[in-house]
Amino acid sequence: MRLRDLVVDTVAGTLRIDARSVTATPTLFDLAGFDSLAIVAILDRLEDDLCIEVPPERILPEAFASIDSLCELIASADPGGRR
Repeated sequence: MRLRDLVVDTVAGTLRIDARSVTATPTLFDLAGFDSLAIVAILDRLEDDLCIEVPPERILPEAFASIDSLCELIASADPGGRR
C-alpha cells in the first residue's frame, strides 16, 4: 500500500468518513471532527502501523493541513521508533 493511501485510510477511519471526503477537501481542518484529539489518534496509529516515531518538534499545525503535508511528515519520521 502506498503511503498516501495509508494516510488517507487512516484519516478516514479515525474520523469515520469516506476516503473520498478526505481527498476532496482542500484542507484537513475543514473535515468534521478533525481536531487535536483526532490528530493525536491519527498520528499514533500511523506511527504504530509504520513502526516510526515523529519527533515532537516536527508536530506542527501546518504538518496536518493537507494529506500531502501529513505524508511529508510521516515520510520524514525516524524509522524504528516504535515496536
